[in-house]
Amino acid sequence: AAIRSRCLFLKLNFSYQQAKLDEKMQAQIAGLGRRLGALLYDWFLMLAIWILTCFVWFPIQGEAVTGPALTTVLALEMAVFYAFCWIRHGETLGMRAWRIRLVNAEGKSPTVKNVVIRLLTAPPSLLCFGIGYLWFYVSKSEQALPDYLSQTFVVYLENNR
Repeated sequence: AAIRSRCLFLKLNFSYQQAKLDEKMQAQIAGLGRRLGALLYDWFLMLAIWILTCFVWFPIQGEAVTGPALTTVLALEMAVFYAFCWIRHGETLGMRAWRIRLVNAEGKSPTVKNVVIRLLTAPPSLLCFGIGYLWFYVSKSEQALPDYLSQTFVVYLENNR
């Protein structure tokens, strides 16, 4: 399903454990502001998780909390957090607060392949002066570069859950 513009509405099927199955919801492409807001919320959550990890790491190492092993653990925590949330629910806690969701072209939660590609392309897109996310304004389908490469869409859910 090709998405032409922000004004084009999609009928997407979402199933919730608490709500009726196959509930019809209208969605449109989420703007960059909502995406950044959700990212900020998620970073606060990740910061709390990382602080707990460092509290556990300090007694184990018995020295200052630094080094490549800790950095690797923190990066893996973030990757697992996003992968789990996107594959299981299609959204993170921050995305839920901003009423946005990650979906594949069929309007369903992304596959493992979609998520792995997205996780590998999102950091370079952000670190290269955000060019991968500014692609959102150039792309006809209004996808950021990680969205395009992973064949996913970030949509704003119009209806109440």
